Amino acid sequence: MSIRTDDVEQARVAVAQVFCPHRLTPRAGVRDVRLRMRAHRVGGVGVVDLDYGRAVRIRPGPLETFYLVQVPRTGGTVVRHGGGTVTSTPGVASVLSPDDASDMRWSEASPHRIFYADRRAVERELARLLGRPVTGPVRFDLGMTMGTPGAQAWTRALTFLADELSQPAGASLLDHPQVAARFEQGLIGKLLLAHRHNHSDLLAEPAHHPGSGRLVRRARGLIRDHHGEALTVGDVAEALGVSVRTLQECFRRELGTTPTAYLRVCRLDAVHQALRAAGPGTSVTAVAVRHGFVHLGRFAGDYRARFGESPSATLRR
Repeated sequence: MSIRTDDVEQARVAVAQVFCPHRLTPRAGVRDVRLRMRAHRVGGVGVVDLDYGRAVRIRPGPLETFYLVQVPRTGGTVVRHGGGTVTSTPGVASVLSPDDASDMRWSEASPHRIFYADRRAVERELARLLGRPVTGPVRFDLGMTMGTPGAQAWTRALTFLADELSQPAGASLLDHPQVAARFEQGLIGKLLLAHRHNHSDLLAEPAHHPGSGRLVRRARGLIRDHHGEALTVGDVAEALGVSVRTLQECFRRELGTTPTAYLRVCRLDAVHQALRAAGPGTSVTAVAVRHGFVHLGRFAGDYRARFGESPSATLRR
């Protein structure tokens, strides 16, 4: 969806269709806006690039069914939400949780990139990370510092999501439902780990499991049997009834690696086998995507490190 308008009411209606009803008021003496908006969704996540082109005040009620992470590209915004206030800049995002109204004052020339996440998807991913159902709503701290390593990693993933969602139909890696589902879970999971919320202390608790060897054997079996499906480490942990943190700690203790690395190796081996058996006209990209690889540059590097040659070299044999 792409929209451009100078009319205040048209702008309000268009933005409301993407997010929720709200009040939109230009600053005193200004009668118009310069709205430029592009919005894309896949599954339970989305990216909206939004610029009002004017200084405006925006007052939505509770979002109810979704979360927003709002990152100004330039300029700034004063955001009041959930009893707190933050001045949001390119270095400090604002994170809106579903249960509270907001009052936002965007400065002129303040384009934002906004990440949308469905409430159910956030709660589902947190339950996977904790290894048990979530009790009570997830409330993020209002201000998110973008310079931390965790936030920077999350921002790179958000940029990738925005780039892929802007591709023509049939040209995006996220057109593949399994790839899109895995990426959605990873992006939400990284946000839950990178930015503080009211369940962060539970995520940080030490991970203990009395039968770590048996747990790892069961996890390895699940990964070997299902690595070609829309499988994430969170799915494995959920199937075994433990938290992601517990599963990670058990893999570290028993194997000196991570479940993510083990899953990646299983997928690399499957791609290697598929490329060696491939017939004419086979695409390396298609094979990689079919086995769950999204970042093709990283895939190629990991493949070369494991097999001593590029995927295309294997295919040519």
